[in-house]
Amino acid sequence: MATAAIAYGERRFGAAYTGRIILALVVLGLLAGLWASQVDPRTKSHPTLVWVSLALALAVIASWIVLGKSALIINAAGVRRESMFGQQEIAWTQVVETRYQVVPINVYAHFGLIGALIAMSSKKSGRAQLTLELIGDDRRKLKVTSNYQNADEAIGIILGRLLPPMIQSVKSRIQRGETVQFGGVSLSATALTWKSSTIPVSEISRAELAGSNLQIKRQGKWLSAVSVRSIKVPDVLVLLEVLESLAPQIKSTGVDPLARVRM
Repeated sequence: MATAAIAYGERRFGAAYTGRIILALVVLGLLAGLWASQVDPRTKSHPTLVWVSLALALAVIASWIVLGKSALIINAAGVRRESMFGQQEIAWTQVVETRYQVVPINVYAHFGLIGALIAMSSKKSGRAQLTLELIGDDRRKLKVTSNYQNADEAIGIILGRLLPPMIQSVKSRIQRGETVQFGGVSLSATALTWKSSTIPVSEISRAELAGSNLQIKRQGKWLSAVSVRSIKVPDVLVLLEVLESLAPQIKSTGVDPLARVRM
């Protein structure tokens, strides 16, 4: 479905406002604190502070404009990032590896009860920093992050294009009796190996992204058998998808960048 959405055109995702708003609020808070600490509040008594305030205000405006020029474009050929400093592009056929991480955030924590209500009402993607890194056959990298509007949708489209053939390739290799490496994690038709521990796939009770970590649990064990930052595991979503096909006791979630994430 995601592929069909870009078959006859392209999708453009502009820069998100969150980072720019936070930057403006931080600078505004800093300036408010500086002026509040002055015994004499009159501007003519603090010419240096006036110039500092103007410089910071202009820096915020410039940053707002520069960041606003950034955009992510997804089309039938591949993924492209554009900014005032140029553009970067990677074709679908060039992508050989993905790295993925979700970092839960709580930007509303400093706003008390109102902030808590806002956080509860916001969608899941609004409470996390998403990072999808695409790595080409020449080791060139392109990152897609929450700095773009509707980043979860953009990442979903990209994964919908890339993951199916990757998953099928890994499944075919495993069916031929191979053991496939995902960084420090090895997976075969019957077992998963992490460091010096080998776990039969029939004994895996849960496999998920718990915040920024990949966690895999073994039946009857309280602690996770595998706990590692997901960004360190190449093609971590491919690993989870294939593992679900080998271990039917694990609930399938489909190709969704946030479905497997426990916040």
